[in-house]
Amino acid sequence: MLTLKQIEAFFWAARLSSFSRAAAKLCMTQSALSKRVSELEEELKTPLFDRSAYRPVLTDAGRAVLETAEQMLELRERMYARTGADAAPAGLVAFGVTEVVAGTWLPRWVADMQREYPDVTLEPYVDVSATLTARLRAGAIEMAVMPQQLPGPEFTSMRLTEVAFSMMAAPEVVPSGVLTRDALARLPVFAQSGGSGLTEVFDSWARVNGLSMQRMLASNSLVAISELVLAGLGIALLPIDYYRAHLDSGRLRAVAGPLPWPRLPYYLVTRTGPGSGPLRALQRVALRTDTHAGGNADRG
Repeated sequence: MLTLKQIEAFFWAARLSSFSRAAAKLCMTQSALSKRVSELEEELKTPLFDRSAYRPVLTDAGRAVLETAEQMLELRERMYARTGADAAPAGLVAFGVTEVVAGTWLPRWVADMQREYPDVTLEPYVDVSATLTARLRAGAIEMAVMPQQLPGPEFTSMRLTEVAFSMMAAPEVVPSGVLTRDALARLPVFAQSGGSGLTEVFDSWARVNGLSMQRMLASNSLVAISELVLAGLGIALLPIDYYRAHLDSGRLRAVAGPLPWPRLPYYLVTRTGPGSGPLRALQRVALRTDTHAGGNADRG
């Protein structure tokens, strides 16, 4: 007889392209998960995966079944949500955040998850937006928090908050504390490289406002960029809360520009469809967290 446990095992093996990762997510052994998938294949009288490759690949029948499996799991999640049956989820949730998120909100999310959902195991990845997007598309992570939405019906993007940024410099680099358009075009500007959503959004903002800059791509690490700025070698657009200690100590100065610096929206992005119980728990924590210092998150 076909069961939802078999369907769940098949769905996550297909979504993650891995029996081992699906098993970890569902808190079971790989052999047990493989057995459930095999039982489903026997029930449907057709193979759902081609197991000859390094990773399991869906057969034509598997691709045809996947949409129906997703719909069945969505119905189950609706029942759970209405009865509160998913209040104590367990298992693994892999997710991705940018460096800004890792240095500001992530520690609080982890602390809240440990206190409220002790049976959920968190597996965070810290990287630039392009890499997180690729992981999300490949099914390696269930959620990404980054300064970009993803287009298409296969993704759901929820606005989490806005982050205030300022161009920053060592005090001696911009003694007046004000950057004219000419000064902005003359001074070296350090920015994240390698697929940073922050750099992409800022570059678009600068083009729209007719600002030219002497761009020097430094690193995909905010730490490396800030060290170059602290050394007086150039300026960089940096998140204010992330560098609050440097600003308060006077090691960095937030400088005014020819226009107000942008506030960039950050989004919680997931694959559309039935998320796991651990994912829903993490979403609840992230969406309710006060992501502004001293204020409430703008959820858009």
